[in-house]
Amino acid sequence: MNIYIDTPFRERHKQYLRKAIQDDELVFKDELATPGEQLAALLSADILLGNPKPVEWLQKADNLKWVQLYSTGFEYYSHISIPAVITNMQDYYSRPCAETVVAGILALYRGIDTCTRLKDQQKWVGYTLRKEFQILSGKKIIILGWGNIGKRTAAILKGFNCQINIYSRSSSDAHMHTAEELKKQLPYADIVIGCLPGTGQTRGMFTTEMIRLMKPGAVFCNAGRGNLLQDEQALITALHQKKLGGAVLDVTAEEPIPAQHPLWTCPNTILSQHSGGGSATEYDGIAELFIQNLQAFKRGEPLKNQVQFEKGY
Repeated sequence: MNIYIDTPFRERHKQYLRKAIQDDELVFKDELATPGEQLAALLSADILLGNPKPVEWLQKADNLKWVQLYSTGFEYYSHISIPAVITNMQDYYSRPCAETVVAGILALYRGIDTCTRLKDQQKWVGYTLRKEFQILSGKKIIILGWGNIGKRTAAILKGFNCQINIYSRSSSDAHMHTAEELKKQLPYADIVIGCLPGTGQTRGMFTTEMIRLMKPGAVFCNAGRGNLLQDEQALITALHQKKLGGAVLDVTAEEPIPAQHPLWTCPNTILSQHSGGGSATEYDGIAELFIQNLQAFKRGEPLKNQVQFEKGY
């Protein structure tokens, strides 16, 4: 079989894959000289490992029998319909994402972000900083979404004795299932954490009214998708006016954030630049899952992490 690999692997990953997969032809995107060659390789492939762009290329690849995405999200392919089996990384990135969110909250609460800036300025403030610090223990937290990231985040926060309230339209574990129920609880939450996928139902789900309802000094976090906010500018305004205590944003409405964007100057704001799911061994795991799924594919067995574009999960 022909396997087209549109994943930014290092040379050691390529060698690992070539050693593990010797019965098939592997073609790596970055070893092809032109976009034309890349498209031709994709169109002739039986299997794809990666997230090809332009996204329209995937619509043309009707020879594909299986697509293994190297991401969890795939909303940019939502308009595409192909006969291939689609798999993604699902839970793989949820642990580092959860750790990034909690690290960001702690950086704000314990003044790590402030101390880092003071270090860059070689400025000693010392004792006066102490009165600004907060503790995470016992905080009331709303988690939006009860998928893998939400569950991983809650597990960490429970170790800090936080009180967790869950919003989910469908999960039976949730404490809130509707926007009205959520709005009633927002004034009491110290932290709100977005862990929702990017679907038609979640786009703009966190409204400007909800931002206004948040407790003064509360922290807003988003580790799901940047389109969760109905109006990102409303969050920016609340941060600049210090109505909110801060924000931890792994995802934003526009990525990359352009120069001079107001988010760059928002006070008490951690911007982790959509890297929250990353780790030093990130691509090792991608390669390993692909090999496992490839073996199952050849045996005619169900593949791990099957998804449906049209449903968004």
